[in-house]
Amino acid sequence: MAMRWTVKHWISLFVAAAWAITSAPAQTFSSGSTGADGALNLASGTTTVQLPASGVLNYTTVNVTASATLYFAPNATNTPVTILATGAVTINGEISVSATISGAFYAVNVPGPGGYYGGALGQSGLGPGGGQYGKTDGTQNGKWVGPLDLVPIVGGSGGAALAANCYNYNGNGGAGGGAILIASSTSISVPGSIYASGNSSGCGTPGGSGADGAIRLVSNLVNVSGSLHAAVVRLEAPAGGLIYTGTGTPPVTAPINPVIVPTNPPTVAITSIGGYQAPSATGASWRTVDLLLPTQLQDPITVVVQGSNVPAGSQVTLMFSGSAATASPATATLVGTTASSSATFSVSGLNRGAVTVLFAVVTFNPTLLGANMKQSGPDAVEKVALAAALGRPTKYRFLRKNGSEVSSASLSPDLKRIFGY
Repeated sequence: MAMRWTVKHWISLFVAAAWAITSAPAQTFSSGSTGADGALNLASGTTTVQLPASGVLNYTTVNVTASATLYFAPNATNTPVTILATGAVTINGEISVSATISGAFYAVNVPGPGGYYGGALGQSGLGPGGGQYGKTDGTQNGKWVGPLDLVPIVGGSGGAALAANCYNYNGNGGAGGGAILIASSTSISVPGSIYASGNSSGCGTPGGSGADGAIRLVSNLVNVSGSLHAAVVRLEAPAGGLIYTGTGTPPVTAPINPVIVPTNPPTVAITSIGGYQAPSATGASWRTVDLLLPTQLQDPITVVVQGSNVPAGSQVTLMFSGSAATASPATATLVGTTASSSATFSVSGLNRGAVTVLFAVVTFNPTLLGANMKQSGPDAVEKVALAAALGRPTKYRFLRKNGSEVSSASLSPDLKRIFGY
């Protein structure tokens, strides 16, 4: 006979977090860089940095001298380049996320990071603005298509291909330029150049060219006297913090949009109980049955808690209402990665003749969200509480040290970024 066992959970996630304090009172923007990749100092020559799977590089400072050039090796999913810095970014030399040519015989056009390939023989270009095969009216060329606020930032689409190979080219269309976002908590200075250019098919019409990509620079102080080349260039700084005397693509200038890298906020969920998968759409009422378990199910009952975008190593505790049950271990550790982690409990002593409400609580140190997170002032957030029932959206509360609540409008840029405000 099946037992009526209602399982719901609330999640509390305690976080002390804040914006990084800067020496100038007017500087309120934080890039969110953890500084984990240290300082990038390029004195001369050509340097190629391998992009991590996320495409995000966390530097303290970046300095590319006048005799240095910086390229990027794409990751497996060819994401755009995102450079986050806690300190100053100075580009006296060159940064390139432009499309390139690979190989000497029947060479292939390769998109920049975040860009799209040109079409293969007889095909249209790839990407949302891919060039159309068989056209000669300009529509064979790729176009840049994306959100004008560059959130998320995307590269250029590829051009249409030829019908056959030609010269030393394999006949594929031109590749799209990549996309690069640079954000600094301090300043960005570009006396040098940044390129996000597409390239041509190598064989001329009717092969199509790849579209140029996108460049976005965000900081408390942005000074561009050099060259920026892309389909779309966006410069963001507070009022009085932007100087542009450069050349190349005319930029769009705007106040800072604190959303730098779109993220999914931390969540925790009970995913299975006694070997049965927890339903994903329940919790409409405390009086409804969320999960039926057979009465023959013997103790201990296994409960699995899943973390998403919660730092691995965080401690999880199970609590019960309506039953004198116990969980072993009393506190478990989320094992895995920040993106996906889990903890497993063995539960004994549940009251089989009554409704039991099950709670999961997880806590972690704020420095695990970012090494630069430190907060002060009247709206300093001491705790973040996440509450969710099975199958219901997670709700957030941001609390001061005295327990009073901070409104979402008063949150630090870092917390707004992490929780999607």
